[in-house]
Amino acid sequence: MATSARKAAFADRVVIVFVTQVFGAAVGVVNGLLIARLLGPAAKGDYYLLVLVPSTAMVLIQLGLPQAFGFFAARGRLDGLVGKTVVLTVLLSLIAVVGVVVVLPVLQADIFHGIALPLILVAFLSLPLALNATLTTGVVLGRQAVRWYALINSAYPLATTVLVIALLGYAGLGIGGALAIYLIASLIQTGGFLIAAARLHGDPDAAGGAVSYRDLFGYGLPFYPGSITIFFSYRADVFLLAWLLGTGAAAPLGYYSLAVSFAELVFFFPNAVETLFFPHVAAATRDDADRQVAVVTRVTLLLTGLVGLALVPASIVLIDLLLPAFQPSLPALFVLLPGVVALTATKVITGYTTGLGMTSLTSNINVGAFLLNVVVNLLLIPGFGIEGAAAASLVSYTASSVAFSLVAAQASHARVVDFWLPRASDLTLVVQRSAALLRRVFAAVRPGRVGSVEAP
Repeated sequence: MATSARKAAFADRVVIVFVTQVFGAAVGVVNGLLIARLLGPAAKGDYYLLVLVPSTAMVLIQLGLPQAFGFFAARGRLDGLVGKTVVLTVLLSLIAVVGVVVVLPVLQADIFHGIALPLILVAFLSLPLALNATLTTGVVLGRQAVRWYALINSAYPLATTVLVIALLGYAGLGIGGALAIYLIASLIQTGGFLIAAARLHGDPDAAGGAVSYRDLFGYGLPFYPGSITIFFSYRADVFLLAWLLGTGAAAPLGYYSLAVSFAELVFFFPNAVETLFFPHVAAATRDDADRQVAVVTRVTLLLTGLVGLALVPASIVLIDLLLPAFQPSLPALFVLLPGVVALTATKVITGYTTGLGMTSLTSNINVGAFLLNVVVNLLLIPGFGIEGAAAASLVSYTASSVAFSLVAAQASHARVVDFWLPRASDLTLVVQRSAALLRRVFAAVRPGRVGSVEAP
């Protein structure tokens, strides 16, 4: 009975995160279309680089700490945890400033072709905001406080929409306005998660107990190589495109960034599962985790595949009607989509392996997938451009998921096919959960129910 209750509670939390991410994805599509339309391919490519490079710097300095904060928060050890997110943000950001000063000439010459220095420096103001938001999000999701997560991740996309209309559409501020929008939205997100994490300090269900910096780094550092390579597996193609295509990279990067944005729309359900499966596994018994990992992976792959199929005609219509200048994005999108769907297995199984504390093994697979991604990109981009970059992602994403399924099959005493081949019961489960989800959504928006939603 207790196991059934835990499964139901987990499913409920996944539904909340799923709905939030669907909403965020829908608003994100609107924002992305508006930004692309208002900036155009070349400026969109420059903006994409300006946002991506500080995000990359943040990943380089986070040292696996977001996963550590999530792990110890899931174990209920909250004493002093929020204060440590602030201290580590300050210290690591100072280190990042030194690194930026050292590498800035290289970035200007090889990546930021012709982009003004003030814009580059403004973009880097987002780094400490993104770092602290990542750490405090780990605390919030470690406690599975999904209502806080939903509130914050609904507020800042809506704020972005308002700002895009005002600063880009009405004021016509161009790339500078787009960066201002990004910084303001980052500030909203950071402040929201910092407040939420602080409010969770008094959680009566937490076991209590302090976590030392040594504990945080002891858990996080083994995960660090994997977290870096996960990010670079997703974004190395952008840097390689900028480097290999040189001064003519702006427009292709604009096309490719749109293809990536559309392809990653299939992630809203896998991300909802990944977001909660890691703390769920960390807090569950080993038997429960082993029983659930294969079925959760299969069902998530099934849903993601269906969304990917629907995205093909939808993307054609959207680009034809709203962004005809971005037609070259479509071939890259169609090559990229199968790999993004396959990557779903990596997302789910990573939550299982890291929740069990298998951080070194997780990192090893991610490092291998990253190296494969770089090699294939170097081989294909010179001859095939953005389609070659998409093909490299297809190869490395699929290889990563196959490797993770082999590891998870051995750890959970299951067969590899149990992670990939859907069953009739999976389809039944998808239909039942989808019907339940629709009922909950309609109930939430029904007149007279607005005030009945539980507070965060």
